[in-house]
Amino acid sequence: MYKILTGATLIDGNGSRIEDSVLVFRDKHIEAAGKREDARIPEHARHYDLSGKFILPGLIDTHIHLDLHGMPDTIHESMVEDKLRTIRAAIEMGNTVRAGFTTVRNAGSANYIDIAVKKAIEEKLIVGPRILASGKIICMLTAGSDYFKGLYREADGVDENRKAAREQIKEGADFLKVMATGAIMNPGGVPGAPHLDVEEIRAVVEEGEKVGIHTAAHAHGAEGIKNAIRAGVRTIEHGTLADSEALKIMADHGIFLTSTLSSNFWMLDGRGKNGLPQFMAEKAEEVARLRRENLHRAVEAGVMVVLGTDAGTPYNYHGKNAMELKQYVELGLMDEMGAITAATRTAADAIGMLDQVGTLEPGKFADCIVLSKDPLDDITCLQSQENFHLVFKDGQVVRGKIDTNQWTSESPLSLV
Repeated sequence: MYKILTGATLIDGNGSRIEDSVLVFRDKHIEAAGKREDARIPEHARHYDLSGKFILPGLIDTHIHLDLHGMPDTIHESMVEDKLRTIRAAIEMGNTVRAGFTTVRNAGSANYIDIAVKKAIEEKLIVGPRILASGKIICMLTAGSDYFKGLYREADGVDENRKAAREQIKEGADFLKVMATGAIMNPGGVPGAPHLDVEEIRAVVEEGEKVGIHTAAHAHGAEGIKNAIRAGVRTIEHGTLADSEALKIMADHGIFLTSTLSSNFWMLDGRGKNGLPQFMAEKAEEVARLRRENLHRAVEAGVMVVLGTDAGTPYNYHGKNAMELKQYVELGLMDEMGAITAATRTAADAIGMLDQVGTLEPGKFADCIVLSKDPLDDITCLQSQENFHLVFKDGQVVRGKIDTNQWTSESPLSLV
């Protein structure tokens, strides 16, 4: 069935703004997009008069953890039984898509919860975004892994890392994720310390390449970033302590940097509340400063920065993903158009889906959001559900409202 969206201002994801536009969907895909006067309008279609509204591609979050609930102490996440965590994650993916994020890349979940939720969405049992799932995160034997029970697949040596990659692929992973350095949120972790070495990471990358999937690397420290790039990863997650050499290598090799500013923002915002572990609170302010400074340097160096929020980390609730866009603009990293591009076209390229999502062009999935306010005038309009007129995913209207109860201490799962 055809759907015709007319009269709106179209922000296409390629950097163009088109007034009095038309967007034509045929079932799940876009058939035409551009100026209304240039389009052929099919007969027997459902028409949406969107005069005065603004359309942009469905947004993409390249780094979430769908089975984390935003609890202040993440060890409490493991106290919730897996089946209940899965149901909770299903609700929160409804929040995510209703917030305009129609595609997400899940950067690690306990015991393959992400793959279960993805299948439920694909089978139309629940409403949610298109999910790229990684399964468990592949890491070396290290302090703090048990803090996230079931999240990590520990592996030492080339052969064991190769086996770990094959296990994730067997379970249905769409991409692979490795720990190239220590972590901030693991007690005892040293964020700047290199972890898996080049040969171990390369073994994971090669297994993914056999089946056409990419590898992402959690990497804070400069040496770990360089190891991951030498091994062939596609994206660097966080990149907090990247030095000039690492940034140049990323820019020269077309490696994407996932920003994850929101994890620091919400952690700092929640320091006055009960529950945030001391070791996290002590690191939060310095890490936030370093990440902001480094992202400025990355942008100046020509590194392709893409939206990733780390949603699910403390107070970083699913459905609030647009805070990342606000920070891009407020911190002077990008203007409004650049921020939208980082959350659409560039993000789609980073996760290997540019031929399917990220821009409003013929042949791509019919994902878009319709706003009552202009995000190029005020990027913060993407943070309020009141400004959302419609959300389309696969050519279908996403119905319902965000369940904001999931964002408060009144939620029975908050454990605050």
